[in-house]
Amino acid sequence: MSHLEQTSAIEIKDTRISFSEAGKGAPLLLLHGNPGSRKDFSAISEKIASDNLRCIFLDRPGHMSSEEIIYDAPDYWLETEIYAEFIDKKANGKTWIAGYSMGSFVAGKIAEKYPEKVKGLILIAPYLLPDNKSEKPSSIPELAKGALLGTLLGALLPILSQNKMTDHLKKVFHPQALPEEYLETWLPRYTRFETLMAMMNDKNSMLKILDEVHEKLAEIKCPVHVIIGKEDKVCSSQNQINLIKEKLSQAEITELENAGHGLPLTHATECADIIRKIIA
Repeated sequence: MSHLEQTSAIEIKDTRISFSEAGKGAPLLLLHGNPGSRKDFSAISEKIASDNLRCIFLDRPGHMSSEEIIYDAPDYWLETEIYAEFIDKKANGKTWIAGYSMGSFVAGKIAEKYPEKVKGLILIAPYLLPDNKSEKPSSIPELAKGALLGTLLGALLPILSQNKMTDHLKKVFHPQALPEEYLETWLPRYTRFETLMAMMNDKNSMLKILDEVHEKLAEIKCPVHVIIGKEDKVCSSQNQINLIKEKLSQAEITELENAGHGLPLTHATECADIIRKIIA
C-alpha cells in the first residue's frame, strides 16, 4: 500500500504549500511546469513509488492549491528559500529533484543556491530558455494590481485565453492528440485568473534572471540527467540540448522518439523506467 497518494499541506514563510506523497523510501521531489500542477506526476508516481522511493510532488507557489508568495520587494530567488525549507522538513534535508518543463528551470535555481540539498537533477522536457531570445516580461501582472484594471482583466482574461491555452495544450501533447477528457478537466483550471497570473509571474521571473541563472549553471556539480522528446513543439529540443551541453557538461541526455513536450502525461512509463534506473 506504500504507493498510495496522500495529500497534505505545509506553511513556509507565510505561504501554504499543497503537496502529495507516495512511497516510503528515499525522497524524490518533483516540480511541475507552467501551467501545471502536482497531478502532472501522478502517472509516474504510480509506477515508481515504493518502499524504497518516496515521490513528493507539490503545487508550486501560486499554482492550483498552493498560495502565491507575497513579496515585500521583488526577489526572484525567494522561492528557492521555500523549497530549501521544504526539503529540510519533508525530504530529509537532501533529495533528488525532477523538474518538468519550467520546473527544470526552478530545479536549476535550487541546485545553484542550495547545492548541499540536491543529490542530483532529472530534467524532463526542460524549458531552460525561451526559443524567442528577445522575449520580454509581460506588463499584465503589474497592471492587474490596479483596482479598475484588475477587475476588468479578471473578467476578460479567462475568456480571451481559452483558444490560446487550447492551442498550447495541443502542442504539449504533440505528436499525440490532445485528449478531450484532459481538455475538459484542465482548460477551466488553467484559464482561471489566478492561474494565468501565476503563469505570467513565473515567466516574468524567469526572463528577468535568465542570464544570471545561465551563468551559474556551470557551477552545478551534482549528477544531471535529461529526458527530452525529439518532437517537442513547446520549445526547441535542440536549443535546450545546446544549452545543456554548453553549461552542464556532466549531463546525460536521453532523447525519446515519437515524443513531444508532455512526457509525464504521454510517456509516463518511459520516464518512470529512466528515473528508476537513475535513482537506483
